[in-house]
Amino acid sequence: MQVLYSHGDSVVWGAELENKKIERFSHHISKKLGLMDCNNASAGVSNDYIYRHTIRDVSHWLKNGVVWSEDVGWVSASNLIVVIGWTAPTRFEWWDGNKYQQERLWVGYDKWGEPDKDRTTEDQFVLNQTSDIPSYIRTFNHIISLSAFLEKNNISYYFFNSFYEYKLPKEPTDLIDNYGKPHFQLDLHSLWSQLPDEFTFGTMYDYIKFMGEGFLPRNHPTKEAHKEWSEFLIKEIDERN
Repeated sequence: MQVLYSHGDSVVWGAELENKKIERFSHHISKKLGLMDCNNASAGVSNDYIYRHTIRDVSHWLKNGVVWSEDVGWVSASNLIVVIGWTAPTRFEWWDGNKYQQERLWVGYDKWGEPDKDRTTEDQFVLNQTSDIPSYIRTFNHIISLSAFLEKNNISYYFFNSFYEYKLPKEPTDLIDNYGKPHFQLDLHSLWSQLPDEFTFGTMYDYIKFMGEGFLPRNHPTKEAHKEWSEFLIKEIDERN
Protein backbone atom coordinates (compact mmCIF):
# COMPACT_ATOMS: atom_id res chain seq x y z
CA MET A 1 0.00 0.00 0.00
CA GLN A 2 1.24 3.47 -0.87
CA VAL A 3 0.71 6.13 1.78
CA LEU A 4 0.36 9.90 1.74
CA TYR A 5 1.99 10.98 5.00
CA SER A 6 1.04 14.57 5.78
CA HIS A 7 1.92 16.74 8.74
CA GLY A 8 1.38 20.30 9.88
CA ASP A 9 -0.69 22.40 12.24
CA SER A 10 -4.43 23.15 12.28
CA VAL A 11 -4.42 24.14 8.60
CA VAL A 12 -3.28 20.68 7.47
CA TRP A 13 -5.43 19.03 10.16
CA GLY A 14 -8.53 20.67 8.70
CA ALA A 15 -9.62 22.87 11.60
CA GLU A 16 -13.17 24.28 11.41
CA LEU A 17 -14.26 21.87 8.67
CA GLU A 18 -17.52 20.06 9.42
CA ASN A 19 -16.06 16.69 8.40
CA LYS A 20 -12.33 17.16 8.19
CA LYS A 21 -11.54 13.53 7.31
CA ILE A 22 -13.24 13.85 3.93
CA GLU A 23 -12.99 17.61 3.36
CA ARG A 24 -9.31 18.39 3.99
CA PHE A 25 -6.86 18.44 1.09
CA SER A 26 -4.99 15.27 2.11
CA HIS A 27 -8.16 13.22 1.63
CA HIS A 28 -8.72 14.57 -1.88
CA ILE A 29 -5.10 13.91 -2.89
CA SER A 30 -5.17 10.37 -1.50
CA LYS A 31 -8.46 9.54 -3.19
CA LYS A 32 -7.29 10.89 -6.56
CA LEU A 33 -3.90 9.16 -6.50
CA GLY A 34 -5.02 5.89 -4.88
CA LEU A 35 -3.09 6.44 -1.64
CA MET A 36 -3.83 5.75 2.02
CA ASP A 37 -4.42 9.08 3.79
CA CYS A 38 -2.24 9.26 6.92
CA ASN A 39 -2.82 12.80 8.15
CA ASN A 40 -0.80 13.35 11.34
CA ALA A 41 -1.31 17.09 11.74
CA SER A 42 -2.35 18.61 15.08
CA ALA A 43 -3.77 22.00 15.95
CA GLY A 44 -1.45 24.51 17.60
CA VAL A 45 1.82 22.66 17.09
CA SER A 46 5.20 24.11 16.14
CA ASN A 47 7.65 23.39 13.36
CA ASP A 48 9.81 21.74 16.03
CA TYR A 49 6.98 19.26 16.60
CA ILE A 50 6.35 18.70 12.89
CA TYR A 51 10.04 18.08 12.20
CA ARG A 52 10.52 15.80 15.21
CA HIS A 53 7.47 13.67 14.44
CA THR A 54 8.18 13.35 10.72
CA ILE A 55 11.80 12.25 11.27
CA ARG A 56 10.59 9.77 13.88
CA ASP A 57 7.73 8.33 11.80
CA VAL A 58 9.68 8.04 8.56
CA SER A 59 12.62 6.42 10.36
CA HIS A 60 10.24 3.89 11.91
CA TRP A 61 8.79 3.12 8.47
CA LEU A 62 12.25 2.64 6.96
CA LYS A 63 13.13 0.15 9.70
CA ASN A 64 9.79 -1.63 10.19
CA GLY A 65 7.67 -1.06 7.08
CA VAL A 66 4.78 0.54 8.98
CA VAL A 67 3.83 4.19 9.41
CA TRP A 68 1.65 5.89 12.00
CA SER A 69 -1.76 7.36 11.23
CA GLU A 70 -3.55 9.51 13.82
CA ASP A 71 -6.87 8.13 12.56
CA VAL A 72 -6.31 4.36 12.31
CA GLY A 73 -2.97 3.61 14.03
CA TRP A 74 -0.19 1.63 12.36
CA VAL A 75 -0.41 1.14 8.59
CA SER A 76 1.73 -1.17 6.47
CA ALA A 77 3.21 0.81 3.59
CA SER A 78 5.29 -0.10 0.56
CA ASN A 79 5.98 3.53 -0.30
CA LEU A 80 5.57 6.99 1.22
CA ILE A 81 4.85 10.40 -0.23
CA VAL A 82 5.45 13.10 2.39
CA VAL A 83 3.58 16.42 2.35
CA ILE A 84 4.39 19.02 5.01
CA GLY A 85 2.58 22.29 5.61
CA TRP A 86 5.02 24.27 7.74
CA THR A 87 3.50 26.63 10.29
CA ALA A 88 4.66 29.94 11.79
CA PRO A 89 8.36 29.75 12.75
CA THR A 90 7.71 31.74 15.93
CA ARG A 91 6.11 28.71 17.57
CA PHE A 92 8.46 26.38 19.41
CA GLU A 93 8.51 23.45 21.82
CA TRP A 94 10.39 22.89 25.06
CA TRP A 95 10.93 20.05 27.52
CA ASP A 96 9.29 20.57 30.92
CA GLY A 97 11.12 17.67 32.59
CA ASN A 98 8.56 15.05 31.61
CA LYS A 99 7.16 15.92 28.19
CA TYR A 100 7.30 18.38 25.32
CA GLN A 101 5.24 21.56 25.60
CA GLN A 102 4.16 23.63 22.59
CA GLU A 103 4.62 27.37 23.00
CA ARG A 104 3.96 30.55 21.05
CA LEU A 105 2.95 34.15 21.60
CA TRP A 106 -0.55 34.06 23.03
CA VAL A 107 -3.05 36.89 22.73
CA GLY A 108 -6.64 37.17 23.89
CA TYR A 109 -8.34 36.06 20.68
CA ASP A 110 -5.92 33.17 20.20
CA LYS A 111 -6.51 31.32 23.47
CA TRP A 112 -8.17 27.94 23.22
CA GLY A 113 -10.16 27.80 26.43
CA GLU A 114 -9.40 26.59 29.94
CA PRO A 115 -6.06 24.80 29.23
CA ASP A 116 -4.59 28.01 27.83
CA LYS A 117 -6.08 30.60 30.20
CA ASP A 118 -2.79 31.39 31.95
CA ARG A 119 -0.60 31.70 28.88
CA THR A 120 0.55 35.23 28.17
CA THR A 121 3.18 37.04 26.12
CA GLU A 122 4.87 38.48 29.20
CA ASP A 123 7.41 35.76 29.96
CA GLN A 124 10.85 36.89 28.77
CA PHE A 125 11.82 33.35 27.76
CA VAL A 126 8.89 33.14 25.36
CA LEU A 127 9.48 36.63 23.98
CA ASN A 128 13.15 35.85 23.28
CA GLN A 129 12.48 32.46 21.70
CA THR A 130 9.77 33.84 19.39
CA SER A 131 11.87 36.67 17.96
CA ASP A 132 12.67 36.39 14.25
CA ILE A 133 16.34 35.41 14.39
CA PRO A 134 16.14 32.17 16.42
CA SER A 135 12.73 31.33 14.93
CA TYR A 136 13.85 31.60 11.31
CA ILE A 137 17.15 29.78 11.84
CA ARG A 138 15.45 26.89 13.63
CA THR A 139 12.77 26.43 10.97
CA PHE A 140 15.16 26.79 8.02
CA ASN A 141 17.47 24.20 9.56
CA HIS A 142 14.51 21.85 10.04
CA ILE A 143 13.43 22.18 6.42
CA ILE A 144 16.92 21.77 4.95
CA SER A 145 17.66 18.78 7.18
CA LEU A 146 14.34 17.02 6.55
CA SER A 147 14.53 17.49 2.79
CA ALA A 148 18.07 16.01 2.76
CA PHE A 149 16.91 13.07 4.91
CA LEU A 150 14.00 12.30 2.56
CA GLU A 151 16.13 12.65 -0.56
CA LYS A 152 18.77 10.34 0.94
CA ASN A 153 16.10 7.68 1.35
CA ASN A 154 14.51 8.30 -2.08
CA ILE A 155 11.21 9.47 -0.57
CA SER A 156 9.14 11.88 -2.63
CA TYR A 157 8.04 14.97 -0.73
CA TYR A 158 6.39 18.35 -1.08
CA PHE A 159 6.93 21.16 1.44
CA PHE A 160 4.82 24.29 1.54
CA ASN A 161 4.50 27.38 3.70
CA SER A 162 0.95 27.41 5.05
CA PHE A 163 0.49 31.11 5.79
CA TYR A 164 3.51 32.87 7.33
CA GLU A 165 4.95 35.93 5.56
CA TYR A 166 8.75 35.84 5.91
CA LYS A 167 10.69 39.09 6.05
CA LEU A 168 14.37 38.29 6.44
CA PRO A 169 16.07 40.60 8.96
CA LYS A 170 19.31 42.35 8.12
CA GLU A 171 22.61 40.89 9.27
CA PRO A 172 23.07 42.05 12.89
CA THR A 173 25.95 44.35 13.73
CA ASP A 174 26.37 42.74 17.15
CA LEU A 175 27.68 39.20 17.46
CA ILE A 176 25.07 36.51 18.09
CA ASP A 177 27.65 33.76 18.74
CA ASN A 178 30.42 33.83 21.32
CA TYR A 179 32.55 31.57 19.13
CA GLY A 180 33.35 31.28 15.44
CA LYS A 181 33.76 33.76 12.63
CA PRO A 182 32.91 37.42 13.30
CA HIS A 183 31.03 37.99 10.02
CA PHE A 184 27.84 36.49 8.53
CA GLN A 185 26.92 34.79 11.76
CA LEU A 186 23.25 34.94 10.77
CA ASP A 187 23.47 34.47 6.98
CA LEU A 188 19.73 33.91 6.58
CA HIS A 189 19.79 34.70 2.87
CA SER A 190 22.16 31.79 2.26
CA LEU A 191 19.89 29.48 4.26
CA TRP A 192 16.84 30.77 2.39
CA SER A 193 18.48 29.91 -0.93
CA GLN A 194 18.74 26.25 0.17
CA LEU A 195 15.03 25.86 0.90
CA PRO A 196 12.81 24.03 -1.63
CA ASP A 197 11.41 26.34 -4.31
CA GLU A 198 7.82 25.43 -3.45
CA PHE A 199 8.35 26.72 0.08
CA THR A 200 9.86 30.07 -0.87
CA PHE A 201 7.59 30.76 -3.87
CA GLY A 202 4.52 31.70 -1.82
CA THR A 203 2.04 30.46 0.76
CA MET A 204 -0.97 28.18 0.63
CA TYR A 205 -3.06 31.15 1.74
CA ASP A 206 -1.74 33.28 -1.12
CA TYR A 207 -2.85 30.60 -3.58
CA ILE A 208 -6.29 30.26 -1.99
CA LYS A 209 -6.85 34.01 -2.23
CA PHE A 210 -5.57 34.08 -5.82
CA MET A 211 -8.02 31.32 -6.79
CA GLY A 212 -10.89 33.25 -5.20
CA GLU A 213 -11.56 30.86 -2.35
CA GLY A 214 -12.16 31.85 1.25
CA PHE A 215 -11.64 31.22 4.93
CA LEU A 216 -13.72 30.22 7.94
CA PRO A 217 -14.29 32.42 11.06
CA ARG A 218 -10.97 31.50 12.71
CA ASN A 219 -9.12 32.03 9.42
CA HIS A 220 -8.79 28.38 8.41
CA PRO A 221 -9.45 27.42 4.75
CA THR A 222 -12.96 26.42 3.71
CA LYS A 223 -13.70 22.98 2.28
CA GLU A 224 -13.72 24.56 -1.19
CA ALA A 225 -10.28 26.04 -0.53
CA HIS A 226 -8.99 22.64 0.61
CA LYS A 227 -10.31 21.11 -2.61
CA GLU A 228 -8.64 23.82 -4.70
CA TRP A 229 -5.34 23.33 -2.89
CA SER A 230 -5.53 19.56 -3.36
CA GLU A 231 -5.90 19.97 -7.12
CA PHE A 232 -2.79 22.12 -7.19
CA LEU A 233 -0.79 19.61 -5.12
CA ILE A 234 -1.98 16.66 -7.21
CA LYS A 235 -0.40 18.25 -10.27
CA GLU A 236 2.82 18.91 -8.36
CA ILE A 237 3.00 15.36 -6.98
CA ASP A 238 2.18 13.83 -10.38
CA GLU A 239 5.07 15.70 -11.98
CA ARG A 240 7.48 14.35 -9.35
CA ASN A 241 6.33 10.74 -9.66
